[in-house]
Amino acid sequence: MNFLITYKPLCSLDIYHEYFLNDGLVPFDISEKLKEKQLSNYDAREFIDVVPSEETYHYLNAHKIIFKPTETGFTLLIQVEEISEEAQNYIPKIPVLENFNLSFLLYINDFLFENYSTVNAIPVVPFYFSNTKPASENNNFTYIDVAETKHPISDFKISETTWKSIRKQFSEEEMESLFGVISLNITDDNLQTYTANKRKLLSKKDELSVESKKFKIQFANRKTIWHYKNALNNTLVHSTEPTELPLVKNGKIDYKFNSREQPPACPTRLIVEKDPLGNITKTIYEIYIN
Repeated sequence: MNFLITYKPLCSLDIYHEYFLNDGLVPFDISEKLKEKQLSNYDAREFIDVVPSEETYHYLNAHKIIFKPTETGFTLLIQVEEISEEAQNYIPKIPVLENFNLSFLLYINDFLFENYSTVNAIPVVPFYFSNTKPASENNNFTYIDVAETKHPISDFKISETTWKSIRKQFSEEEMESLFGVISLNITDDNLQTYTANKRKLLSKKDELSVESKKFKIQFANRKTIWHYKNALNNTLVHSTEPTELPLVKNGKIDYKFNSREQPPACPTRLIVEKDPLGNITKTIYEIYIN
């Protein structure tokens, strides 16, 4: 009798932020070599927390699915049994509901997040990353990214009508300071928005079989005008306006004026200008020099 307990990856999710990962002006994902190098010292938990919802937590435990946090997000491991040794086909050890949504909640934990990011830390309606389109959303709904795709975070907005329906599954405590929701349906919409990138967690053949999927959320780093100011009298010495430059934690942004190389901006000195209606019209980083 075989008592071997086997777990297989059900899916994984990577959360990338270009502020931490880009090498100066060079995108971290421009090559696999650079991506590997930049990820070696990266931990998304510096700015974001990911936790299963209360309902999902109980579902995972009941169905022998392990939520494993990683430096870049999380992996779900599911207990399986092999149905075909030659083809290496696996099915869940405990049958799962085909239309169940696994929900994971996102919370920003860095008070400087908005200074180096292009979205708010606590949006009015949380962002929604899913492999299933809610019925109340139109055909412009953006499905959660996979490794080969990339959309700005702002594309993952949903309507207030949709959110009113979704939020019923969460407690008031869970919704406090909520940035976004990752919702992964077991079998998704059966849509193939991108070639060879079906987003279902389990493949429906004769039985529901495990086919590990990789999902991704990628944040852009903020670009803005840089103001160089005199450290002694606070007067403006030089401005990059209208040119906007990005903020990065690693690498170097080379910028010169008066034949001298100047220091880069840091996220602690962000100035926001707004119009009478409260819309942001300009963002400025202040850099003090002697």
